[in-house]
Amino acid sequence: MKLNRIFNFLIRLSLFTLFLELQGSNFSPNFQLSWPTPNPAFAKGMGYSAFLQKTGPDKDFTSGAFGCVRNNGYKFHEGLDLYPVRRDTKGRAQDSIYAAMDGIVSYINNVSANSAYGKYMVLEHHKIKPKLYSLYGHLAEIDPKIKLGTEVKVAQEIGKMGNSASYRIPLNRSHLHFEIGLRLTGNFQKWYNSKRFSTPNRHGNYSGFNLVGLDPLPFYSKYAAKGYKSPFDYIKSLPEEAKIRVKTKKIPDFAKRYPSLCKFSSQGKIWNGWECIFGPYGLPTTLQQTDKCKADVPLIQIVSYDTGLQNRMCRRIVEKKDGTLFPAEQMKIYIELLFGIKVG
Repeated sequence: MKLNRIFNFLIRLSLFTLFLELQGSNFSPNFQLSWPTPNPAFAKGMGYSAFLQKTGPDKDFTSGAFGCVRNNGYKFHEGLDLYPVRRDTKGRAQDSIYAAMDGIVSYINNVSANSAYGKYMVLEHHKIKPKLYSLYGHLAEIDPKIKLGTEVKVAQEIGKMGNSASYRIPLNRSHLHFEIGLRLTGNFQKWYNSKRFSTPNRHGNYSGFNLVGLDPLPFYSKYAAKGYKSPFDYIKSLPEEAKIRVKTKKIPDFAKRYPSLCKFSSQGKIWNGWECIFGPYGLPTTLQQTDKCKADVPLIQIVSYDTGLQNRMCRRIVEKKDGTLFPAEQMKIYIELLFGIKVG
């Protein structure tokens, strides 16, 4: 027992040191960032093999990273898979999991079989602009003191790493699936019902369909390097993948949640649609009202697109056929969720 107490003390000391290393001179009462596991490897500048859990013994460690890293580049991975630094004699992960930022508990799923994320929780980081959401998946357990609506502090322990999921994850591949991103809509169930999926939506607005991630590694790296002072600065610095014009006068739920990411027409000016700027893999970075959606134009127009991405094997948001650009299936989903309209 004494050795366990000493070990836990050292882990907490290591996490606190990691927290200080990451925040550097960017310390701000409104935005502090902490790594979600006690592994100091990333903060020390070590490579993927020191903190990412690969998907199998014959796979590369990049398979645990963010992006088109699964199925030989054809399948997208929305977050990071982070492996444990401590296991018991059976190989079971013993690492605690920590809140990446100050926030409030928005969702808890305690039934492993109900999600590919297994037991997972979502935190809403509501004190920053734009408010971000972080997701912690495959947990062995969620701290019993944590309930819906609980306020948590950055680097606070929130659960234990595990291998829970609706499918089998071997003990030796126990890990934390970690995401940071934006929520597309507060009306997710209506969209889900319209798709007539064969399984029910058990997670309300906190289904993975409705959470669009950013790559956590550059987010953390640039923070540690003092590359930005707020999530807003970071998101605005992301490269533009596409600008899409949508002919609708609906005010999206997204605009109400993220007014800092939206530009509204001046009072009295007529507008008839939205121009949506999407960053990497379809992360919406700006929505702005426009008067350029004329009666004779289609519902969705591709205004601009990074043509260097046409050969990306997964998560394409624009496709080209016979010389014409059109929204890919993923983009259609994003537009439907953002604006509550049906895209053919």
